Amino acid sequence: MSNFFVRLLSSLFTFSLIMSGSSVASAATNDTLVVYFSATGNTRAMAATISTAIGADTYEIVPQEPYSEDDLNYHNESCRANNEQRNATLRPKLKALDADLTPYKTVILAYPLWWAEEPRIVDTFIESYDFSGKTVVPVCTSGSSDIAQSIVNLKKNIKGKPSFKEGKRFSSHVTADEFKSWYESL
Repeated sequence: MSNFFVRLLSSLFTFSLIMSGSSVASAATNDTLVVYFSATGNTRAMAATISTAIGADTYEIVPQEPYSEDDLNYHNESCRANNEQRNATLRPKLKALDADLTPYKTVILAYPLWWAEEPRIVDTFIESYDFSGKTVVPVCTSGSSDIAQSIVNLKKNIKGKPSFKEGKRFSSHVTADEFKSWYESL
């Protein structure tokens, strides 16, 4: 089956579970969980590819108040995303705090970069759970920004002080083979 169809099936499966109110895409199949936030769908596509590539489970960080197109209009200085990013202490509310990190040794944290940093809702998530004894692998989508500052922020804000692997910025169109090759090199 081509990568396109694998990604399409994985995305459809994840979408159908999200629509049914479930945020965990499957029962634990291994010791890795992909936790992702996606406001526009780009990071969701990458998370689905990652899940398929390494057989990991997924969990979506869902905001209590979804982001609209106007909220993400970066050309508007007063849009929600810009206002959140200007305030490093702001923590947008989550729709649910129902992730069970217990069975997982590794958490791949996937998010877009907003002004070269993780969205504040990712900080809400990482401060809400204890990552003690976990390995965190940050990955992001971005048109041009580097992941470095977001990793500094994650390490500062994460609860439980887990070990971190090197992070990387990917295209939302990363293939399963590309991701798996990088991941296995860590």
